[in-house]
Amino acid sequence: MRRGLGVLALALLLAACAGDPYPLPSGPGRRQFSPAAVGVPSGNAILIYLDVRPGDRIELLAAEPVGALDGATVKFLLSRPVIEANGVRLIGEEFEALEGAVVTAATASPGPDNTVGIAAELTAERPGRYEITNVRLRYRLNGGSAKVGEGISVVWTVCADDPAPSACPE
Repeated sequence: MRRGLGVLALALLLAACAGDPYPLPSGPGRRQFSPAAVGVPSGNAILIYLDVRPGDRIELLAAEPVGALDGATVKFLLSRPVIEANGVRLIGEEFEALEGAVVTAATASPGPDNTVGIAAELTAERPGRYEITNVRLRYRLNGGSAKVGEGISVVWTVCADDPAPSACPE
């Protein structure tokens, strides 16, 4: 009986750990629609809000988009928070290369102060509607082996034409 309870407890622990998508978000919370001109980078959209747990070190190795993207190229960037004079933290103001970037928690307590953004820049090669529905991220957590996971906070749709459309309808 005792052995059966031990096996059950171990199975529940493993299932709970396997269900945690950390450090990636578990699913999209919203959608963003952006008009763009063909051949011109669309600007940057934050697709993943990555909440780093205190004590963790995440090395970002690469990212690739998942979705309807035939005819477009996508570049991924990291956006660390910019702290304004009044203490407000803004993500999406400054960008750096994603590959090789290392992120750690800014504070010892969990929360929004430990959030960074993973942004995408899409360039359409021809008119069309492009959508990033997920991001496949290669990363290394706390110096361990490379891992691959998928996650997204914001599904992004870009409507491209020449000239750029005035809007990108849902």
